[in-house]
Amino acid sequence: MRSAGRFIHALRSRLIAAVPAVLIAWAYVVSPDLQYSSLDRYFYDAILSISPPLAQEARIVIVDIDERSLASEGPWPWPRATVARLVNELTGRQDVAVLGLDIVFPESRAGDSTLRAALDHPKVVMSQILDFAPVSDNRVGRLVSSISMAASQTPPAASGYIANDPGVIPPQASIGHISPLIDEDGQVRRLYPVACAHQTCSSSLALRMYLQLMAVESRLSRAEYTANARYLRIEAASEGALQLPLDRHRAWLVPYRVAPGGFPVFSASEILQTDRVLPDLQNTIVLIGSSALGIGDKVATPLSAVAPGVEVHAQLLSALLDERFIEPVAATSAIFLVLAAAIVLSWLVWPRSERYGLISWSITALILLAGGLAWMLRHQGLWLPLPALPMMVIAIAAFNLLIENFALSARMRRVATRIGQFLPSMLVERLQQASVLRPETKLRTMTVLIVDIRGFTAASEGKAPGQIAEFAQKYFEILSAEVARYQGTIERYSGDGLVALWGAPGVASETSDDAPLRVRPAVQTREGMDVAHAPYAAQAVSAAIAMQQVVAQVAQWSIERQYGELQLCIGLNTGPMSVGVFGGLSHLTWSAQGQAFNIASRIESLTREVGESILLGEPTAQLIDPMHVRWVGAYAVKGVSEPVSVYALRQAPG
Repeated sequence: MRSAGRFIHALRSRLIAAVPAVLIAWAYVVSPDLQYSSLDRYFYDAILSISPPLAQEARIVIVDIDERSLASEGPWPWPRATVARLVNELTGRQDVAVLGLDIVFPESRAGDSTLRAALDHPKVVMSQILDFAPVSDNRVGRLVSSISMAASQTPPAASGYIANDPGVIPPQASIGHISPLIDEDGQVRRLYPVACAHQTCSSSLALRMYLQLMAVESRLSRAEYTANARYLRIEAASEGALQLPLDRHRAWLVPYRVAPGGFPVFSASEILQTDRVLPDLQNTIVLIGSSALGIGDKVATPLSAVAPGVEVHAQLLSALLDERFIEPVAATSAIFLVLAAAIVLSWLVWPRSERYGLISWSITALILLAGGLAWMLRHQGLWLPLPALPMMVIAIAAFNLLIENFALSARMRRVATRIGQFLPSMLVERLQQASVLRPETKLRTMTVLIVDIRGFTAASEGKAPGQIAEFAQKYFEILSAEVARYQGTIERYSGDGLVALWGAPGVASETSDDAPLRVRPAVQTREGMDVAHAPYAAQAVSAAIAMQQVVAQVAQWSIERQYGELQLCIGLNTGPMSVGVFGGLSHLTWSAQGQAFNIASRIESLTREVGESILLGEPTAQLIDPMHVRWVGAYAVKGVSEPVSVYALRQAPG
């Protein structure tokens, strides 16, 4: 049963720990835009940066119109004949597999026919720019459609475009768009595989080049979105349908699989000036772009702060060749992944938090999680499009820390309550607040009550220890209840009695209808006495009277157990005492010391001699109404040079 209870408690604790993950999953459902938050982009970039990329991609080559090329062939724009010669060299002598131009020719120039003739080749794919700004006035050149979509399906639409001049567009031109999506932080992470502008749809340059490479019979390929637009299915590929995973905006996450510098780069001038075949170019996929100052297309990517824009298309081509894409996990699947991970992580966090600490666990979990996400991204092509998992680790750790703090506080309160049954409340507060508790006392005027059970030793003779303990416990219970009723503080229990104090630090004197004072404080006291202490003295005397009465009420209980009818001997005295923590650093106790305390012990002993059950020292008698006390006599007591005046109660006040 105990094991089952521990299991249920552990299960409940871990389910509570999963609450943050459930809330994050719920937030993802109601706010899908969370997957495009800056936090998500940060984690996506971090996972990409720690994933081992391909060091070299020899199948794709970049021909760069660089500074060297401009120095050799003149400033840009080059004559149409120079561009045509570059295209003819690559499609002819160098015999590339497919050639893509990351260049647009929007203006009409001399030699357009020469360039058009060079571009009219089955291996060549041209480019056009789509403007996805909310409003754009760009309407340059002539758009060419390169893909068809079903009438019921609506790809992302551009508001403007910069296309090629009609004079350079061949009749059977193959054209793709080169417009990546730029996120709020200025980085390129996505691109539309298909987009439209003014009822003309165009596939991306990389996709168009791939279809060209796969020997697509028609240059106007057909594509359609699958259910919920999670995939773009292209039917025109010769080896079967191609299916591209999309995010919820129908965009394509760029799989940055190749490390910066991983694509072979040739200067355009090197191609133009050679009269030989370059083995590194034969049967390769070639992209013509520019990195030259002033005309170069530079973008920021998760792998590089400044990268040639043509590399974005090269990265997409590399992924297309291996059909290794990044697939954003659908919302429903993401929720199940989050909740499953929440169960696992929350199951681990509770014992780990106690053994290793939440911070250590969180760091370990984040490292393992980053490795898992990197593995999913690089080897499985799966990306959870929200920062839920890393956030969940932090949230679970923080939530568990909060729960543990609440549990610790509750545990401390319970412990303080239990300790309060052994120590005064003000001492318990010091134990909670102070990092180190040292011996410390205060001088206070207090009234001490010392009670002893007369005949306890004789009554215990022949009794078993358990019987004696039962007897003592019964009397301690009823006597302690009266001390508490009259706002006293128990200083200690002796073998057959107890010592209580009134006026101890942190204990106020209160009067209420629930516990009315049986003895009234004195209206006037003799000179030198602390008038403010009179209510405490009255409470102490009232408690003594109440003790006698409750003991009389349990006399039958005592007789039935063969203890006889026992009586109490009570001595009270008032005076200055040192009260607080006594002892050494290895063991401490709360107690009171002083001459007035010692005299109270002697007065309690006198009760047997004078035949009174309750005796008061003169300082106490002076602090209560004179109608309640009578003088008994002056007695010599051990340790005191002068006789001590002792008083008895005149009658039991009602």
